[in-house]
Amino acid sequence: MKQQFGRHCGPRPAASETPSFAIAAFTLIELLVVIAIIGILASMLLPTLANAKLKATSTICMNNFKQMAVAWKLYSSEYNDELVQTHLWYNPLGTGFWGGSNVKNPEAWAIGDVQNDNAFYYMPTDGASMGYPTNTFGITRTLFYRYVGDTKAYRCPSDKSVWNGAPKVRSYSANCFMAGRDILNAGAGFKVMFKESDIDKPGDRWVFIDENEKSINDSFFVVDMVGGSGLPDSVSVRHRQSYGMGFADGHGAQIKLHDSRTLTWTGGGGNAQILGNKDWENLTNASTYKP
Repeated sequence: MKQQFGRHCGPRPAASETPSFAIAAFTLIELLVVIAIIGILASMLLPTLANAKLKATSTICMNNFKQMAVAWKLYSSEYNDELVQTHLWYNPLGTGFWGGSNVKNPEAWAIGDVQNDNAFYYMPTDGASMGYPTNTFGITRTLFYRYVGDTKAYRCPSDKSVWNGAPKVRSYSANCFMAGRDILNAGAGFKVMFKESDIDKPGDRWVFIDENEKSINDSFFVVDMVGGSGLPDSVSVRHRQSYGMGFADGHGAQIKLHDSRTLTWTGGGGNAQILGNKDWENLTNASTYKP
């Protein structure tokens, strides 16, 4: 066959001739091996990513407590050493209701019931429900909020609780002995602190706490100092079986839980919940003191 030459050097293939190319492809076995390797790598990375997420949410929660504690101290510094009040319906002296059985404390650090919007916790001037569980009005209307300035600081990022399908606005409660009232052990001699100078050990006394979503309602965390009522309010277990606290000196801390009764708490329980319970002992030791 006569060869044809064009403008380029060398012979040109005839029209009937087509170049052949080798096509590379995965075999089924090779594909399965690749998938298996990806699965192994994913199984190694996912726990690390999960741990990083838990650590990040825990850090945010601690920052919230620090922000709240600093705001709490600023409030005290501008109000002649007086602490922001924690009880929604008892007056600052802790001697009875605030002007009447249906009048709530207008100076409480947070207002409203975030559990089920109980009418008992409404401010009478509201007239009707404000939807407190999901409405930040119970936070922003307070004097204390001026020192915090961010509604996100009131909620733990790991708190998944909702009301009527919407996230609740508050995860934290305040120590009943900090400008509140000793409801369960009145007369037992435990100190209710109304001024910052009343606090014996600021680094050991907590002000704010990450409360269990099953017990949080008003903004007032009740501690049974002597037993009998068990754990009327309980702590959260959102951070690797730990809960957060904000202390009177301005620092925040994660407190590890040890007792299965605390970890599985669903409400009440009386003395069965606290006898020999190290978590309850740690909580009471940090709540207040006897002068």
